[in-house]
Amino acid sequence: MIIPMQYVREFPLIPGGGLFFLPVGICVALGAFLPRLRMALVWAGMLLGIVSVALGWSLYRGLPPPSRLQVACFGAAIFAETLAFRFVIPRVRPMGERALWICTLAIVGAHFLIMIPAFGAPIAVLALLCLGNATAAFVLPAYPAPAMWFVDGVFKTGVGAVMLAASPLFA
Repeated sequence: MIIPMQYVREFPLIPGGGLFFLPVGICVALGAFLPRLRMALVWAGMLLGIVSVALGWSLYRGLPPPSRLQVACFGAAIFAETLAFRFVIPRVRPMGERALWICTLAIVGAHFLIMIPAFGAPIAVLALLCLGNATAAFVLPAYPAPAMWFVDGVFKTGVGAVMLAASPLFA
């Protein structure tokens, strides 16, 4: 097991986060190859992730409930991400599709930082990977948009798999 069980007991949302990130990451990666369906795939991945978490309660068996702080940070991250999409994206959209995708990836990566108290080190790693990818796309104009999208999806899938494998169900 990559993530020790004691650590998962301190951050009991880890397995559910992994269950969410797997379909999201796969759908984001597929969007690199199906650009016309990119956003539909993102929404499909999120819906599949939410349904998976809702149906995957056995992953939490043996774990304590998350703390109020963990739940609050999780909620605050989603709220901050929603606000960023509502107020930042309209200002970036006139700059073109590439700027829009880079901004989208950066917003998602940044909202993971707020989730660190809820998910611990795995989400910190994912945040840094996603923000690094968005930064690379920003500073390297030759970095193709499909590649940045695919890399983001691979990061989410990989970290998601590690998080899911941390469930007591697999111990």
